[in-house]
Amino acid sequence: MKNSMKFGTALLLSFSLLAAGCSSNGGNNGNAPAAAGEATNAPAADEAPIEITFAASTWDVPKEDNNYVQKYLEEKYNVKIINMRVTDENFKLKIAANEIPDIFPQTPTEVDMVTWAKQGVIASVSVDEIKQYMPKYVADVESVNPNAWDIGLVDGKNYGIPRVWLNGSTGFIPTYNNNWLKEIGYSEPPKTLEEFEDVLTKFRNNDPDGNGQKDTYGMSGRGKNARNQLFNEVYSAFGVNPYMFLEASDGTIAWGGIMNESLEATKLLNKWYNADLIDPEFMTDDNGLMGQKFNSKKIGMIDTNMYHHLHGQLQTFTDNGIEPAFGKGLIGPAGKSLSMSNGALQTPLLLGVQVEKDEKKRIKILQILEEIATNEETYLNTAFGEAGVSYELKDGVAVLKAPYDTDADKRYELGIGGFYNPLIERAVSTWKFHMPQDKLDFKAELTDGSELIADVLGPTVLESKGKYFANLSALQDEFYTKAIIAKNAGDVDKLFEDFKAQWLKAGGQEILDEANKVYQERQAAK
Repeated sequence: MKNSMKFGTALLLSFSLLAAGCSSNGGNNGNAPAAAGEATNAPAADEAPIEITFAASTWDVPKEDNNYVQKYLEEKYNVKIINMRVTDENFKLKIAANEIPDIFPQTPTEVDMVTWAKQGVIASVSVDEIKQYMPKYVADVESVNPNAWDIGLVDGKNYGIPRVWLNGSTGFIPTYNNNWLKEIGYSEPPKTLEEFEDVLTKFRNNDPDGNGQKDTYGMSGRGKNARNQLFNEVYSAFGVNPYMFLEASDGTIAWGGIMNESLEATKLLNKWYNADLIDPEFMTDDNGLMGQKFNSKKIGMIDTNMYHHLHGQLQTFTDNGIEPAFGKGLIGPAGKSLSMSNGALQTPLLLGVQVEKDEKKRIKILQILEEIATNEETYLNTAFGEAGVSYELKDGVAVLKAPYDTDADKRYELGIGGFYNPLIERAVSTWKFHMPQDKLDFKAELTDGSELIADVLGPTVLESKGKYFANLSALQDEFYTKAIIAKNAGDVDKLFEDFKAQWLKAGGQEILDEANKVYQERQAAK
């Protein structure tokens, strides 16, 4: 997740998605006119162009003014575009100097958003108005995650245009060495936690690679740098992720790390670790090392890749003589198949505060954003450039032509990418231009019908989290490592009770109280 890729690279690989929806009382611009959402872009011939300052990307920055995309948008929508070229390093300095663009970069965090909202830097925009002038985009966003509006809510007002990461609406896919599965008598990946334990046991003890040595493990874990993805399959089978806010059975918000379900999952992992079923190097393994071990036939399954990662690795699996088998979430105490997900929610696309006060400009921006996100002609021109010159459609997929396919500077000369289209890969309807049919089919095969576990709050600013969370995370990391490798199973319960009490006392209770307050405010707003 969180989740932005540089367009120059992402364009050659695959793309993301979108979603949104919810309350109508999130903004303060109640005086929006009643014009229909489609009545967008047929300005009167003598109407003066509206001036709009773009700074929507810090990477796809056009080399020169009056480039192809800029002129295309100016002519089509009767606007005058001012290019504000910024970097991640200097943008906040410009804001501090009161140089505020109309359309912000896509990189600000939720902390930036809340800070700027309170400082009067960014515009609050009525949810009703966004729905009125961006109906197709809103429908698209809400189809991915209707809670996308939650992220932009600050002090009862909506800030920005909701955005989602399409791939974030899918989960992590357990991937097995099918050669090994067949060797131990399985014709398909395990479906239950009990079958998974049996597979781990036989991957360790039954010499699945046939080399006559006991040198294989069932799995390792991403313990070095992504504890929130540590043993995804196991914790998901218990219906939790220790590093997420989750909705408890009583409707309150709980922290996964101190839930009893996490304790029970950890006790099972401790049992497997002491039975020598888990690679003892899990504490220092990262995703790259896990992939190397899987491809070199040292471990028999990985669970930290999403479908688009796996699609890009199919040839690597073949080159290493591995036939992959893709599973689903294991059925365990949670009673159903669940997959862990980073979540689709993202910080909204922010607009400068001056846009809040200029109704005509605000509506024009919303109309343009609607079309660059969902109108096929506008989308292709802003994302890929001129048909037949910089790209061509092959089986419906937009493919960049030489030299634009490899030369980023040539793309910047045209202005294609995220600078003029900050909603690239944020709409389901235009995803087809980035996704070959075989990849769409692969995604459907691996993800359709999956039920996901994701953080119920998403990227949300909590003041208490800023005060305590760094120390609490270190405390939690230490507990889970000690608990998984504890020599005596009985020690895990005591370690957990001590950790939970310390976590709550060291600021965790304050975080939970604030998280529940925010959650209830969001529910009330709906």
